[in-house]
Amino acid sequence: MNDTFTNKQGNLILEISEDKLSAWLIIKKTGRLIDEQDILDLIDAAGIKYGFEGALRYTRKHNLVREFDLKFPIAMCKATSIHQTINHYFDVEEAKDFSAHLDPLRISRLSCLEAGTVLADFSDNIFEREGSIYNVLGEMISFDPKQLEGDKSLAGENVVFDAEKGRFTSTKAGYVSIDDDGRMHVVDELYFSGDLSGVKDLRLPVNLSVDGNVEDSSLWVGGNLLVTGRISQSQVYCGGDLQVKQEIEDCRKPGMEVLGSVECSRIQGTRLLCKGELTCGGIDQCEIVGELGVRVYDEGGISNSNVQSINRIQAGFVGQPDAKNFTQLEITISPFHKTLLMQLTKDLVHAKQEGALQQAEEIAAKISKIEVELDRELEHFLTDESRQPAQVLISGEIQPELKVRILKHSYEIQQAQSGLYIEEKNE
Repeated sequence: MNDTFTNKQGNLILEISEDKLSAWLIIKKTGRLIDEQDILDLIDAAGIKYGFEGALRYTRKHNLVREFDLKFPIAMCKATSIHQTINHYFDVEEAKDFSAHLDPLRISRLSCLEAGTVLADFSDNIFEREGSIYNVLGEMISFDPKQLEGDKSLAGENVVFDAEKGRFTSTKAGYVSIDDDGRMHVVDELYFSGDLSGVKDLRLPVNLSVDGNVEDSSLWVGGNLLVTGRISQSQVYCGGDLQVKQEIEDCRKPGMEVLGSVECSRIQGTRLLCKGELTCGGIDQCEIVGELGVRVYDEGGISNSNVQSINRIQAGFVGQPDAKNFTQLEITISPFHKTLLMQLTKDLVHAKQEGALQQAEEIAAKISKIEVELDRELEHFLTDESRQPAQVLISGEIQPELKVRILKHSYEIQQAQSGLYIEEKNE
């Protein structure tokens, strides 16, 4: 509804539009002289402060002539259209060229974003708009919040748009890519087709799938790692789950460290620390930690190896006739961190002997963190009333010599026998 103002004589009527973007004056034909001061006083009383030049431009453009009893513009404002500019905080051209198919040489030069990183935002400087930011009363024009949201459709996979802040943020760690429609994506899984061979110190804080073998390489994978072939003579760190369709072999120094679970066909001549559960078809000449459990399929076995868990060790058979070394199965508290702590302690002594002070400080910091974790895990082990008794279960033949330790109780099998079941004693 328009606001209307009239002078005392009743011959001047001023109307302000409902949206307050224009004001119009009607001069009634009464035969009385029109005093210019009366018009100025009425404009002042209505509170009109802005848009006079806009009204003059409108009048000239439309060749308007002031006539009695017809309204003509006194003040006019044209609300500016909102045009927001998107600001990208990454290399746009690089993102357009990005491919999830891994090129080890190229990927090492790219920067990987952390989860929660602001990828882009909309800028909206009201003072750079074409048009008016004020209405005829001098009030700042308010806009529909939907107009200020920007283009949500630019948020692609693993990207969210915060309408309140006008920001695009990554929900996962990964590499930025832009598709043909300008949508931003964060790629959290890379693919490599063929054998990954001779690649050193490849660091990827995302998931990786290798359609082939991993040979003579050192990998640091922050997410899950899938290898359709085998892993051999390599150093691997995996922050998620490791799945190897074939065998893991000859990965002893410094070995493999996996924070999730491990699944493979067989493990040979390897040092492997697994924080989760380890499942495979056989273990031979290995040092293995499967903290949450080690399960070897019924047709497979464990021989010439040291295997540790906090929970359960299960296999089809143990040992081989005329085996060179004995097999040891151990249920112990926090085997993952205890093994890491022993290795880091050796590394610390070596670093000090070599005079590598900075390296020694870094190792000492890692040791301190692991010691805190060990204390926490020990307390949890002692207070967890829901914990089931640990077990060692061998369903088939056992060839000596087998040593079994469950917490503080030790057992030795000196003669061949069929089957073995030992459960943690409740003392």
